Amino acid sequence: MRYGISRRKRALLRCLFILFAAFTFITRLMLTLRSLDAPPTTTTTTSNGAMLDLPAQLELVDLKRVAFLSSAETPIQAGPKTKNCATVDEMGKVFKGRILKDSLRVRKLIQTHFSVNGAPRIRELPPEQFCRHGFVIGKASEAGFGNEMYKLLTAAALSVMLNRSLIIGQTRHIIVMFSCFSCAHLCLFFDFSLFRGKYPFGDYILYSNLTFTLREVKHLWRQNGCLKKYGRHLVMRIDDFEKPTKTNALCGNWRKWPQPIIWYQGTTDAVAAQFFLKNVHPDMRNAVSELFGKPESLQSRPNVFGELMRILISPSRDVEEAVNWVIGNGGRDPDITLHMRMLMNRYSNKQFQYLSYLLADIFSCREI
Repeated sequence: MRYGISRRKRALLRCLFILFAAFTFITRLMLTLRSLDAPPTTTTTTSNGAMLDLPAQLELVDLKRVAFLSSAETPIQAGPKTKNCATVDEMGKVFKGRILKDSLRVRKLIQTHFSVNGAPRIRELPPEQFCRHGFVIGKASEAGFGNEMYKLLTAAALSVMLNRSLIIGQTRHIIVMFSCFSCAHLCLFFDFSLFRGKYPFGDYILYSNLTFTLREVKHLWRQNGCLKKYGRHLVMRIDDFEKPTKTNALCGNWRKWPQPIIWYQGTTDAVAAQFFLKNVHPDMRNAVSELFGKPESLQSRPNVFGELMRILISPSRDVEEAVNWVIGNGGRDPDITLHMRMLMNRYSNKQFQYLSYLLADIFSCREI
């Protein structure tokens, strides 16, 4: 009995489901077909007997209204054209006086720092004071002038913040010398290999005498007996800016680090030095703000890196003569100005070779 009742219930539910599906399908079909029908339009007759629907009638009324308003208005004479936007030079006038004043302040600060912590004075310190002195080293290669110079300038800025002397790392160049001694038609060759340090981009820029080399610091460290007399090892603490999880730029108080030499590695732009503006220690923030200005003040933006370059480096004689030949002495403007960024690979060398050939062809076709 129960089995028969359950079968009837299932059959009833199946019929209801089929009816509901059919009703839904028919309803959706009717709505779709009705949306395809054209909507009824309300028409009206104009004075010339033309039939217009309601949208066209509304558009005609709007046109008549605009024509009436334009005829009723009195013509306005065009006055002088007002300029809503300022040029870059005009926007910079607001900051001109303050930036110049701050740059002069920073220039004096940098000069005072290197007069106290420069190499000429530190060399003459007594052994006890020299062994307690600290250094900041900047190392660079000749991969690209802009990025590599930021490494040296960031180290210089850090030396000002930490009240330390500056070391500029030199690259090693091997000089091989051969000597030949002949005796009874027998030639004996002796190979002498000498290591001579070279400053980065030393063929193009000259460095001031205010900085040390690492070789000189090692020599003075031994000469003053820093290890034997005072037990102070010449160690270097390295902080890699390119590894955010390991750098101490935000959380470390670098002014209290006891290591004699600090190397802030991987600083290929101006951001690395200004990272200390967000340091958690007030001593570090105050030292950086004194050099770079306060971050909340938009008008406090001194030219820090320009002032550092002014006191540390200068162009070589060849570069200075080339620049004066191009832009000075009343010479005419150059025909072609070329700015290239070379990569250290074979493909870039090929590109440079093809470009040299192209420029040679261009200049050979010029009329003299």
